[in-house]
Amino acid sequence: MKKFLLLLVLLSAGLCWYVTRPETIKAPASRSFLNRLEIPASLPSRDFLAARLPRPVSLVYRAAHLKETTRAGMPAEDWVSLSDLPPALPQALVAVEDHRFYSHHGIDPNGILRAILVNIQADEVVEGGSTLTQQLVKNTLLDAERTMGRKAWEAVLALIVEARYSKEDILEMYLNTTFFGNDSVGVRKASLGYFGVEPKDLSLPECAVIAGLPNAPTAFNPYLDLKACRKRRDHVLTRMAEEGYIDEAALEKAKKAGIHLALH
Repeated sequence: MKKFLLLLVLLSAGLCWYVTRPETIKAPASRSFLNRLEIPASLPSRDFLAARLPRPVSLVYRAAHLKETTRAGMPAEDWVSLSDLPPALPQALVAVEDHRFYSHHGIDPNGILRAILVNIQADEVVEGGSTLTQQLVKNTLLDAERTMGRKAWEAVLALIVEARYSKEDILEMYLNTTFFGNDSVGVRKASLGYFGVEPKDLSLPECAVIAGLPNAPTAFNPYLDLKACRKRRDHVLTRMAEEGYIDEAALEKAKKAGIHLALH
């Protein structure tokens, strides 16, 4: 089944390239994660990909080797395996960002339909309906420009990542490559930067704070706006309860907890 899905998305990638203009597919922005990576020697170098392969082929190759390239480009001590995280952290992330994460294959038709209706009303691309997998692809392979061409590639590459990796792999990559504000890329730097603890020692309220940051890392940065951060944290906790990850007693206890930040 996965081989068939991979073949389907590869054909879709070719079609996507045929019907969209090349200028819609831009190189990653300078702050993009893969722009800072060194591809391991066992894989063709990034320079080789950029110089020898057409942009669509390069994107497909990188999507199919996403975990290998992202993990190889980080210091080993900064990469945190999903098994070394408190379960509440990925649960909080799924609850607030993509509650159908475990039932879709990279794109969410319901989210896309909602986004299309919003975009038609606004007469521009203002909402993307992105899944966690699409966000991962955007953060590591594409730029953030809101164009239909970029969104089409985001969907195709998300399907490739889903065909290649497990849901656990995707969550692990997302948490290790996402920008959490406060100069923190990856969950370990975010955990140490905000709370002064390793990710495995995060409490439930602290997990909710971190899971709420990718949506707006500056606006919800507790060092900049503690009130906004607390409101976002409580929203994440409420979503966790609605999705069945925590009960009402845990919800109320976590909402009463203060946000105790690391001193810098």
